[in-house]
Amino acid sequence: MLLIIVAVLMSIVAMLAVAYPVLAQMGERGPATSSAADTLEELLAERDAAFQALRDLNFDHQIGKITDEDFVVFEANLKESAANALRALDRWESETDSEVDLVLERAVAARRVALGTPGLACPNCGRPSAAGDAFCAGCGQPITQAPPATPKKPALTCPHCGRLNELGDRFCAGCGQPLSTREAVAR
Repeated sequence: MLLIIVAVLMSIVAMLAVAYPVLAQMGERGPATSSAADTLEELLAERDAAFQALRDLNFDHQIGKITDEDFVVFEANLKESAANALRALDRWESETDSEVDLVLERAVAARRVALGTPGLACPNCGRPSAAGDAFCAGCGQPITQAPPATPKKPALTCPHCGRLNELGDRFCAGCGQPLSTREAVAR
């Protein structure tokens, strides 16, 4: 029985020795030298190894290779390793999400600025587009026409002050005099 305990302890020590470089790299977390996909792959492998070690320990305990006292100690250590792996995955996900959010916010802000500048209208659906767009975001048609001229609204000229007012205005915005379609000159 003592031989089994020694063998299990040695296997745990060997597993920790193999995992130490990964754990040390996670602890330092300086500038990323590997890609996000590589980091995720390493973290998932660490998590899976911890879970597999727990399954193996449970199996060994069920078949009687490990005593109840030893099982409690080994299980606590392995659960701590699994929890650390899950925490590292959560940190990675949070950092990655923050970076993605920043990139998306910058892209949205740039698109808002681009749409705020006068651009072209789609000849197919009439949807406004940004100044540099070559295709309509609504229907996908090429945008090749000249910028649309702003249509002039029919206006009324005030007979008292000469100011242009929109058709349908009842009073002049310049002098406050009532406008009537008979007196005002339509332009």
